[in-house]
Amino acid sequence: MDKYLETFSSISVLVMLICIVVLFRFSGVLKKEDGMLFSKIVTHITLPAVIFSVMSHSKALEWEYALAILFVLLSEILVLLMAWFIGIRLNISNEKLGTLMIVSAFGSSALLGYAVIGEVFPSNVKALSEAVLISELGVGIGFFTIGTMVAVYFGTNTSQKQTPLQIISIFLISPIFLSIIAGLAYSLLNLPTQIPIIKEIFDAISLISKANTFFVALTVGVILQFNSLRSIISLAIVVVLLKLLVSPLLVWIASFSLDLSSSQLEVVMIESAMPSAMLSVVLAKRYGCDAELASKLVFITTIFSILTIPLLLGAL
Repeated sequence: MDKYLETFSSISVLVMLICIVVLFRFSGVLKKEDGMLFSKIVTHITLPAVIFSVMSHSKALEWEYALAILFVLLSEILVLLMAWFIGIRLNISNEKLGTLMIVSAFGSSALLGYAVIGEVFPSNVKALSEAVLISELGVGIGFFTIGTMVAVYFGTNTSQKQTPLQIISIFLISPIFLSIIAGLAYSLLNLPTQIPIIKEIFDAISLISKANTFFVALTVGVILQFNSLRSIISLAIVVVLLKLLVSPLLVWIASFSLDLSSSQLEVVMIESAMPSAMLSVVLAKRYGCDAELASKLVFITTIFSILTIPLLLGAL
């Protein structure tokens, strides 16, 4: 029962933080227009710091776990296509379509996933390291690459009628991609992290990365609007079904072909069942998708995950 209460507590804290930011916006301390500044801080400073910090310390991937990560990536792509098809059938705008795809496919695997794994597997370093692999390689890489390109393609903050090459070039010069490459290169070259000066630089990067959750919550909170929720009921149902049910179901079906231990399967399933990534709001705001819609859908899936994640844990 403790792990269910801790799961509820971890998610509830984030919900409360977002609601506090909303109250600050209503009081005039923060403004909706601040969302663009906060999103730029995340995409240009705090998120690249998180990515570089994690990737530069990453270890060699265990090959027996590689297929599980691949299946998570494939399930995200499949859900992206499902969301795209449904969005086309619903005849929504490109900005809403890009948002629908991102929030349906990518989950909060690090922000919430690590906390949940830590409660389900207390003091289990191996389980947490597996969660990091799933989060950073199975979810993170897909989100930072495919998710960013989806946001760029369907957004309006870049030039109209972009070619695929232009879309890729925008991503290739983004701080997100550059931090991925820099982190991987640092890890593969086995460069030092504890020598003088270098250690202080990494400490500074780590300090910046710790601010990421706060600035993401700020971005979601200043953009989140509770009006017109009835008008997005159909989209909310789509996202809840795709992200909280279909996504983990796809991973579960694929897992039958893998030789995973029960604990490894639980880690993969839990990470795939996380609510929509709050960073989806940041990408939507930064590249011109519907950030207000993204904030509502992220908030809704986070609320529903309070029920679905404990149910999943109980089923496992």
